[in-house]
Amino acid sequence: MHDFFQDLHFGIRTLLRSRGMAAIAIATLALGIGANTAVFSVVDTVLVRPLPYREPNQLVWFLESPPAANFLDFQSQNKSFSQMAALRRLSFNLTSRGPAERIAGMVASPNVFSVFGVQPILGRAFIESEGIFGASRVALLTYGFWQSHFGGDANVVGQNIVLDSRPVKIVGVLSANFRYGRDIQVWVNPVNIVPEVFNATADWERKLSTDREVHYLNIIGRMKPDVLLPQAQADISSIMDRIHQQYPVTTGQTVRLIPLRELSASPIRQTLLLLSGVVGLVLLIACANIANLLLARAIGRRRELAVRTALGASRLRIVRQLLTESMLLAFGGGIAGVALASSLVRLLVAASPRDLPRVEEISVNLGVLAFTLGISILTGLLFGLAPALAATRQSPGAFLKEGGRGSTSGLAHNRLRGLLIIGEVALSLVLLVSAGLLVRSFIRLLQVAPGFNPDRMVTMWMNFTSAAYSEKGRSTRLLEELLPRVAALPGVESVAISNDLPLEGDDTTTGVATVDGRQMFERGHQPLMGVHAVNPGYFRAMGIRLLRGRELSASDTADSHSVAVINQKLADLAWPGQDPLGKHFDTLGDKASEVVGVVDNVLHNGLTETPAPESYIAFAQNPWSYVALAVRTHDHPSAVYAEVRRLVAELDPELPIHDMRPMEQVVAETISTRRLTLWLIGGFGAIALVLAVVGIYGVMSYAVTERVHEIGVRMALGAQRGDVLRLVVGSGMRLAAAGLAVGAVAAFLATRAMTSLLFGVRASDPITYGIICGLLAAAAFAASYIPARRATKLDPLEALRYE
Repeated sequence: MHDFFQDLHFGIRTLLRSRGMAAIAIATLALGIGANTAVFSVVDTVLVRPLPYREPNQLVWFLESPPAANFLDFQSQNKSFSQMAALRRLSFNLTSRGPAERIAGMVASPNVFSVFGVQPILGRAFIESEGIFGASRVALLTYGFWQSHFGGDANVVGQNIVLDSRPVKIVGVLSANFRYGRDIQVWVNPVNIVPEVFNATADWERKLSTDREVHYLNIIGRMKPDVLLPQAQADISSIMDRIHQQYPVTTGQTVRLIPLRELSASPIRQTLLLLSGVVGLVLLIACANIANLLLARAIGRRRELAVRTALGASRLRIVRQLLTESMLLAFGGGIAGVALASSLVRLLVAASPRDLPRVEEISVNLGVLAFTLGISILTGLLFGLAPALAATRQSPGAFLKEGGRGSTSGLAHNRLRGLLIIGEVALSLVLLVSAGLLVRSFIRLLQVAPGFNPDRMVTMWMNFTSAAYSEKGRSTRLLEELLPRVAALPGVESVAISNDLPLEGDDTTTGVATVDGRQMFERGHQPLMGVHAVNPGYFRAMGIRLLRGRELSASDTADSHSVAVINQKLADLAWPGQDPLGKHFDTLGDKASEVVGVVDNVLHNGLTETPAPESYIAFAQNPWSYVALAVRTHDHPSAVYAEVRRLVAELDPELPIHDMRPMEQVVAETISTRRLTLWLIGGFGAIALVLAVVGIYGVMSYAVTERVHEIGVRMALGAQRGDVLRLVVGSGMRLAAAGLAVGAVAAFLATRAMTSLLFGVRASDPITYGIICGLLAAAAFAASYIPARRATKLDPLEALRYE
């Protein structure tokens, strides 16, 4: 212990004498360690930390493709699950706590909290009788909603809130630790909602026996403690086989069980793992830089080390002393890295896509600090051990023979420095190629034509779920009054309504059953088609091209025959090589519609997806319980939002307008994950480039200093400045070329893992590789040229006297 404190004291004194070197090393390490700590904070929360439920590893999600009403069969016939719950996300109009607003909720079977293994902190959970069709509606509040709308009132249990114009009794409040969904506010029992799922009456049993293609619900199950996922999967698959035999309509339906954690993390898993690899490479490059710095410093201390060895210090003792100094730098970088990580985490959370799970839990906690401590220790060993061993390899006698000339540090030291530079260039190439591929992919993505015009358009939503709109035609009449008033607002060019928005996914899809009365597709293989209920003038307002026929018009009412406008994709699929106008098609369970127009393909499922078959029907003929309002305007979006809210309040003060966003934001959010990944990897790639250039410059600058005597001899013997320039630059470029060769192979292998993140460009894209290799080669040339120019300006006489 005495030796340890002695090494520590001496190490601190030594670093204080080299404050500039120590500051550069700590800053470089802080960058690498801080980036790793920040990314690990996200990875730990999203991929590692257990979900806040009892025995979360027993919870699985039923992924049905396509979704179907098989919950009752799974629940009654399975042998692998202790419990199953059915749940469905719904939103409600809240009108009892200030201005009308739209809140997100979850409708679930009464045992849902038992499945999760959680208990309310106030009141009680649902009871079995509250799952019976026709029971009184009750709700449990999430902790956040309780705090924001009731001020944490402990007497909230027994009070009512008004959801969709109906009173709902509050029976409990959930814990702050319980989170399911990023924005869920209330949990409601399933009264008058999907009764075939939660409480099958005889009538609904008969319906289910003939109509198994209804899909209202999600299923979550808790496996028995002694059951593994493959066993549970086999159990459910056998039930599905029996369902196929009993109900032929279910042919083609499949069920896959997914651990609940994997379900929430799967959309972002690959991106997070990629970022973890990227920041790991940045840290390795930083370590190589510091190793080179310490190696140069250790070589400069050869006389000190030789004297200590001559006085009896063992090699182990000197290596330990040098490692102590490395560890001091590493811990200094770790402390600075934690401070940097806190800021980076806040930036990551602020810039995170909307679908990032558990984002509110991301923080630099004790587990993350333990990770930082471990990575600091590992980093100190990585960049400290090799220079320490290299510096103590020679005997004092060898030093006196070599150092007496003051000419060279020995081939071993040069070889180690060269290997470190090759490694830096190779790792930098991997990062920069990855960033370059993402840049090219992102540019291709921005060039995709979505099929509509998002410029100067603001969107918002209305939901006709209140009891007042149970009257048939009430929502249509309100829209008929509202739309002309909105269109008359100053600066408004046009108004469109639809049950969904482009790029956000088809809200409703159904299978095409027959075309012109003929069954053209096998059962279970009907193409899925998006269904959009829109107003007359929708296509002009959205900037969607009409290719042939007509748009929907005001004459397409509930009393007229059913018509539809289809996209070119559906026309090519159902009537290849024919004119689809006047043709008829029907969807599963619906009456036939006549095709009156064909429009251009619109990307409803995202910019990276191919166009899907789509149909557009008249809202008056098929009223929806919710509608997106899109207004093209010259005014500021917030002004339009305020005016539309005022007009709606005049017609119905209990109808909230919500989720106002410019259409450009809707487009931007569809590529938000890709944009964030691009910025992060691009930023880390730029850091790697800077570190590599600094490393090459440092090595070449030090090499020039060490070879002053040699250069003086060469120049005294007649070498020209061009010869010296070629000598020094050539040395640096040989290292860079070796690094580029190794890095090209490594990048080719590494970028295989990011294929799914690319769009319109291959992972082996030669243009990207060529540009990045050229960029790195130019940077290496510049880093070598500056020390080389300094070498050419040496006075031969001064160089010959250099010691």
